[in-house]
Amino acid sequence: MSQIRRLKKEFSLALASCIASAICLSSVTYAWYVANGTVKMKTATISAQTNGFILQIATMEEGAQHGGEQKSLQAMTTGATLSPASTDNLKDWYVCQSWNNQGYVTDYSVPEFETGDDAVPGKYTVSGKDYHAYIKSDYIIYTINETGTADVYLEDDGAEAPIVVTVKNGDGSSTVTDSLRVAITTQAIDKDGKPVGDETLKIVYSPKNETGKGNDSSAINGWTSIKKNGNSTALSASSYPHFYGTPHTAGAPYADQNGDNWVATQNGENFEVIDGTKPIATNVGYDGVIVHVYIWMEGTDADCVNGKSIENDKSTYDVTVKFAGVSTN
Repeated sequence: MSQIRRLKKEFSLALASCIASAICLSSVTYAWYVANGTVKMKTATISAQTNGFILQIATMEEGAQHGGEQKSLQAMTTGATLSPASTDNLKDWYVCQSWNNQGYVTDYSVPEFETGDDAVPGKYTVSGKDYHAYIKSDYIIYTINETGTADVYLEDDGAEAPIVVTVKNGDGSSTVTDSLRVAITTQAIDKDGKPVGDETLKIVYSPKNETGKGNDSSAINGWTSIKKNGNSTALSASSYPHFYGTPHTAGAPYADQNGDNWVATQNGENFEVIDGTKPIATNVGYDGVIVHVYIWMEGTDADCVNGKSIENDKSTYDVTVKFAGVSTN
């Protein structure tokens, strides 16, 4: 029996627009290419008010815009070049280092990320060129008025997936879209609006389910990633909760590989949350919660190959993440 709780606030998070093109690193087709271009990220929310209760969003740098300013309905961040990488925990990141004569990846290295107060997350340099293993955006979600708290879920409106990748300004490339990963983490916030404690990885999304093998020399079927293995690395099945962008489970159409539901489903003007649904954040109130969004191209994905020419592709890719806030009262 579903537990139905009334919607207090629904908003859409239009997260990222990126321009990606490929340059080959060898004449052999392999699973890791470098995307050479500018990555721009734009975030906008659509706010609605029900029963005097509003959730809004702003960049973590701006902080909560209490008082109902329109600024709190939009946030923008920018990135740079993007290259495929692999991670299983959003803490340890790897890029390919060497290949065998069949073009399969045999070894990985840890990129030397930029450090310092002004460092851009995920940025590293190879031969004088800057790249990104991932793009990270930091936001605060909060209530304008102290009128209650809400649990925040991904939103299933019945028309499209909770997270959507849209191609603009061209036909796009499945190399980009099908190997894309979008991860959501949360983090506590202190009285000064600064994050405290560790991030908690909630869920990872891809537009397409991964069933094939990538070009790792020890490739296996399915969702995979590179992990630490003593003093070395190894490819294995991804351990993080994940789901993909096609309805595939009755009752919980976007359930993860463990069968857990992460979405509130729209029914008329309300949202239904089945028992056991996993929230992105709980008891979100006036002080808010930090939400981080990571985007990367999973290099071990079978679709992450340079077999298609996208060097001159002018396509941009919008990633939209939709949330539904449901009253905890």
